Amino acid sequence: MDGNSEDRVGVCATVTAKEAVGTFLAILAFVVATRLPVMRTEPFDSDEFILVDLVGKCWFNIYHTVFIAAGRLAGVLAGDRYLGFIYLDMLTSATALTAAWWLLRALVRPATAVAATLMLGLGPLFWAYGAMAGSYTGIATVGAFLLGVAVRTWHDPKPWHPIASAAVLALGTGYRHDIGTLWLPLFLVIVWRHRWLHAARALALFTVLNLTWIGLMLYEAGGWTNYRAATREFAYNAGYLNSVWNLGLVDSTLRSGVKLGMALTWTFGLALVFAPRGMLRLVRGARPGDRLVAALVALSILPALGLHLLIHFGVPGYSFHYVPALVALIALGVGRATDPTAATTAPDRAPARLAALAAVLAAVFLFYPTDFNAPGFRGDFDLSFARHTRIGLAARPPMRAPTAWRTSNSRTPGLDGPGLR
Repeated sequence: MDGNSEDRVGVCATVTAKEAVGTFLAILAFVVATRLPVMRTEPFDSDEFILVDLVGKCWFNIYHTVFIAAGRLAGVLAGDRYLGFIYLDMLTSATALTAAWWLLRALVRPATAVAATLMLGLGPLFWAYGAMAGSYTGIATVGAFLLGVAVRTWHDPKPWHPIASAAVLALGTGYRHDIGTLWLPLFLVIVWRHRWLHAARALALFTVLNLTWIGLMLYEAGGWTNYRAATREFAYNAGYLNSVWNLGLVDSTLRSGVKLGMALTWTFGLALVFAPRGMLRLVRGARPGDRLVAALVALSILPALGLHLLIHFGVPGYSFHYVPALVALIALGVGRATDPTAATTAPDRAPARLAALAAVLAAVFLFYPTDFNAPGFRGDFDLSFARHTRIGLAARPPMRAPTAWRTSNSRTPGLDGPGLR
């Protein structure tokens, strides 16, 4: 990689298959080493109880169809339903971090990409979701991969770009249905860039894979009528009750906006202050393709932001729709080394700064004194967000809903019954 190619978006040194596989294996070892010591051994959250119950009853559930099937298979292999989900979450966390690293390699120097990936891997929210049952890290996997393809394919289109994107998005849609809705615009941009035969093949593959899991899901659900009845009830409880149509524009957006801000803070911490700087550098467009990347980043965020502010923002894991864009913006904004106006001889301080931020995030996860029974706002905050810590994973949450974050469809676990989100 020559000195000029380092400063061009989307054309950094090519990542070979061997390098990608080696990085994935290293990241998988890192995930296992950091998640195993803090993982839960039994379900505590209401959604976890639902998941464990579902894998004992079905293969292709109406919600999170592919995730439930993969969780059941993992449970069979592990010999325990819940442990199967934990191992699946660790594997998905590793794929998410690998996809984030691959995205970053198209935008920043290799050392910065590694440091930013480490920072994400040690974020309390991301760390915790690799040690408990949940499908949310799958969002980051699909999103980071699609954004990485979109950045690369505009400068150096490859025939495999739309095909791989179609397969990843289709499987991601089955993993969590909101992935297919919120990341479809970016996929369509990738397809449009290739057009004609390559686009037709990608769209055909996307259709076939989706119809496969949808067909299996409808068969197990008992047909279209049963599916429609279940989704209508879910849309009312998870959508309408929390939307602007029920709560009003101000109430709905403020509730969801504050929750989203808290979730992102519990993921990136102080590193978030560098994201606006990263976007500003892209908008200024000093490097070839910067403004295009800014547009792609915005496209990856806006669908989720519209849905979450106007319809519903649920558990903190929903914030993973913003992780690919934010980790990229933070890496671009954190140091002088990523500034295209800086002298080429300037010291590369970005990796050190990212490593320091990662250390702070790790300290928060390991040592924050989570206390679900603390009075007032503190107890509600810990129950909603700071349960994603080492102490929070080990402590059994109380059977109450946090009043500070309660929304129209909030339920008290064990009393009102849980809901899969």
